[in-house]
Amino acid sequence: MLRTVLMGLGVGLGAAVGVGESLGPPEVVLEYVARYLCQANEPDHLLAALDLGGGRVVVAGNRGLALVDLASLPASGSRNALFRLGNLNARNVYRFGSERILVNLNRGETQSSPGFAVVLVDGPRLVLERVVDEPDTLYEKMCVVGSTLYVAAHARGLRIYSLANPGGPVLLGRLESGFVDAFSVAVEGSTAYVADGAGGLKVVDVSDPDQPVLLGGEDLATAVGTAEDVTVRGGHVFVAAGGAGLACYPGGNLARRVLVPVGACAEDLAWVGPYLAVATMDGVTLLAVGPEGVARPVGRETTARRDNGTLRLCEGVAGTADGLLLAADWNFVDVYRPVSGGAASQPDIESTVQRVRFPPSGGTQRVTLTNHGAAPLVIASVTSSAAGFSADFGGGTLLPGESVSFTVAYDGSPQPGSGVIRIGSNDPDENPLPIQVFGRTEYLDPGEPVPDFTLPGLRRDPVTGGLVATTFRLSEQRGKVVWFQVYGYW
Repeated sequence: MLRTVLMGLGVGLGAAVGVGESLGPPEVVLEYVARYLCQANEPDHLLAALDLGGGRVVVAGNRGLALVDLASLPASGSRNALFRLGNLNARNVYRFGSERILVNLNRGETQSSPGFAVVLVDGPRLVLERVVDEPDTLYEKMCVVGSTLYVAAHARGLRIYSLANPGGPVLLGRLESGFVDAFSVAVEGSTAYVADGAGGLKVVDVSDPDQPVLLGGEDLATAVGTAEDVTVRGGHVFVAAGGAGLACYPGGNLARRVLVPVGACAEDLAWVGPYLAVATMDGVTLLAVGPEGVARPVGRETTARRDNGTLRLCEGVAGTADGLLLAADWNFVDVYRPVSGGAASQPDIESTVQRVRFPPSGGTQRVTLTNHGAAPLVIASVTSSAAGFSADFGGGTLLPGESVSFTVAYDGSPQPGSGVIRIGSNDPDENPLPIQVFGRTEYLDPGEPVPDFTLPGLRRDPVTGGLVATTFRLSEQRGKVVWFQVYGYW
């Protein structure tokens, strides 16, 4: 397991193994259990998972669905599945009754209007029954209550379907006015809560599903974030608010918002036993919710790493009936068991950095490793994939709570300009731990003026969801808040 250490927490900076300050056990530890791997030579990025009970889990990815037996997954990971249903660009998956699941679909190469699929769970098989969509309408996260389906439809707001005929969903009602970018919906009683992207949180009366009525909302104006997911339990509402963290609304009172930092950008929510799990793109934060409806972090597991093409982005989280946590990490689905800090039994490696960058002249930077687990961490090797980069540390043993610091150096060699420092250890799910290193990078220090520049770019049409070519010039953005999103192909 691995979690990023925040500087300033009193971590020892001694140069020898075993020199460090004990930080004490965390309140809750996510102990690693097993891993399901995406298929070899097939980038079926895994985005979500759903517990079917009996040890079976459905994994959703952009190549389709996989039915997996959790009990058969080894700690080292496996690509074995009970059954695969291909040709579905699956994003989210939901349980409907005992025999069916609903699958929210991403846009594919041949799909102009991704909607959702109805899939029959026929014993050990998954059978596609029907795909439902609307022209020029993007469906996002959904919520099933009884025989009614609620769908967040981005710029088109809220859709409500009847599932009385499971194989043939019927659109009952829709509500478009008042929404900005609906990402997710949660329903309790006759009230729907919609995570409306930059529009914040919206509240809708769905007592008459044919004619939903917008009751009001809260625009997150004082929070730097967007509403990307929402869940409700016992009248308390929780919103994954992007860069603002987790927004708690005790008793559903929009005037009583409490923001809780979760370590990174909050994206997806799930209940894991009594805990609320938040996918933060680079990991999972586990929170305990008090009776007053305010959550507090009690544990965390960081997953964002890249090592020769293996990128772990925590896109989605889910819980199982027996309290396991499923983290869809793009190239993996990792299975964790929340245990109290006192009952933890695994080592847990942490690093102060995931990536190290050097100027063209070369230089050195310090890296600190900490064992935040409950067993000795044996660091067996520290190696570099590129000759221009090196580390002055060969390994050793860290007892729980201990730290060690070492130097990563770059000699200024023009080729190769990047590499990976790999730290081999007995950490069960982070072996080896990769630290990316980049040389010959140009950068600006804080406070330095940025020269004007123009970049080609793409913007997403809010209605069709299609990408439109555009340009960005820095000098034209004066006085505006500018947000960059860079997507790479590899």
